Amino acid sequence: MTRDEKVALMKYLIFQRGKMQGLSIQLDMLGEDHSEVDQKEDELAARIKKLRRNMMRDWQADAGDLMTELRRLNELAQRRARELEDSQDRAAKVGEIVGFIDRGLAAVAGLVA
Repeated sequence: MTRDEKVALMKYLIFQRGKMQGLSIQLDMLGEDHSEVDQKEDELAARIKKLRRNMMRDWQADAGDLMTELRRLNELAQRRARELEDSQDRAAKVGEIVGFIDRGLAAVAGLVA
């Protein structure tokens, strides 16, 4: 991964963290439990911090493939988040969103052990 690709990925992960914070606020406003989303946001924050410390080391990933997968998972999660207010089964929607977040975190985890 080139330095520019690493920087672009870091910026995207920071953007995603903001999305997770927004989802937590949305769930709170709907009166739903947001603790699991908060926990995942904390995990992403820790990964971002670790990646920043190791920024110049070789990351074992293809930037294009990783960004494509993260964008795909983000779109799926955002679609479910938009459906939350009208959903009769919010717990299932939140579960799906957390699943997408988990898959994204797993993809990022492969960068630095």
